[in-house]
Amino acid sequence: MTEIVKVGLIGPKDSVNETMKAAGSLDGIELIPFIYQQTEETKEIINENSARIGHWLFSGPAPYHFALKEKVIDADHADYILLHGSSLLGTMLDAIMQEGVVLSSISLDSVPRQEVLKMLKDFDLEKVKIHTAPELGYIPAEELVNYHEALYRSGEIQAALTCVHSTYNALKERGVPVYRVSVSELAAHRAISVIKERSLSDLYRMKQLAMIGIEIMYPSQAQQRKTPFKIERQELATNRVLIDFAEEVKGSKVSMGNGIYFIYTTRGELELYGKFHHLKELQEEIFANSNMHVRIGVGYGRTVTDSEQNVRLALDYTREKENGVVINIDEGGKVTEINSLGNELSYSRRSSEAKWQEALKDAAISQTVVARIESLSRHYAKEEITALELSQWMNSTERNARRILTELESVGVAEVSGEESGRRGRPRKLYRLLFGSEN
Repeated sequence: MTEIVKVGLIGPKDSVNETMKAAGSLDGIELIPFIYQQTEETKEIINENSARIGHWLFSGPAPYHFALKEKVIDADHADYILLHGSSLLGTMLDAIMQEGVVLSSISLDSVPRQEVLKMLKDFDLEKVKIHTAPELGYIPAEELVNYHEALYRSGEIQAALTCVHSTYNALKERGVPVYRVSVSELAAHRAISVIKERSLSDLYRMKQLAMIGIEIMYPSQAQQRKTPFKIERQELATNRVLIDFAEEVKGSKVSMGNGIYFIYTTRGELELYGKFHHLKELQEEIFANSNMHVRIGVGYGRTVTDSEQNVRLALDYTREKENGVVINIDEGGKVTEINSLGNELSYSRRSSEAKWQEALKDAAISQTVVARIESLSRHYAKEEITALELSQWMNSTERNARRILTELESVGVAEVSGEESGRRGRPRKLYRLLFGSEN
């Protein structure tokens, strides 16, 4: 069954009609039109229909930037049709035909100046002087009217070009020669095609397999032998919480033995859960019901095998961290650590592999540790550190941090850059990390 992408289309009537025509030749996409008289009506349209629309397409930059300003959309789920290509050139030619003279000076709004200059250069029209509105983003129609009219009354322009429907109407009423840059079928077709591809990609991504791994942190073997029935009751209590969680994420729970459980679901369901909850809450609920601590790791993948490998690796990572840290590993090898406060640190298991693979081949330090230090260095915007600072970053002992820095120095990933005097004892070595350097 073919996926149908539903997109809300917002704009004035003529632009919406032109865009609907362009969409007619594309399969797999359904445009739902919303027509306004004034740009400011955009906010009400979105608020009333956001529940049934996953992606918005605007007929131009003005309603798009207005919606962003009003915070009723986010940029990941909205686009607008570009008006600086065939649309702008067509409007300029129309203005020349209508005015009966070659226009050497015009004004324009809502189009980035660099795009205007590029178009003039591409079509050898650099002799045409175009005044562009001083800022992008949302500008009230009245301000745009005043901008164009002032230039016309002062004799600086022969005609105005605007992307805003209400600005066009107001300038017409005031006797200013004005032409509206409206949607061309080519620009609309291109924008719709991009949205279709992106939306389908998002749909497939949301259906991607996600596996949540939960591992019970048992007491010592001696303690387990003393209280076997207590442990069983705690496991049953943990199971009840996990069954409820699996139901909430529309998943399936499987016991892997040795206190490890996998819950199979989709990325979309897990991200929906994440909008209202944190996996830290699951840890807390398990402890409240069973008095047992658990580790949690999440693995994503294109196949069941990939997901399982990543969730097992995520659980391995959590064993090295403080309690409460949740580890996510995605299909691209990106590792995300989420602490109990919800703060995130991301790094790639693979980012440093290519750069440092040869250097680290014989080192007593893993490439993952190097990738994590690289990410922490960028996170804290520090290239020079001491062993004490690294130990605080890594939640490890200062002795272990010294060992890591010595190893990094031996393979050329770090170098001693000086010393830092402490309150007592010998000065601490200061190391410069060379992640941004060419080896």
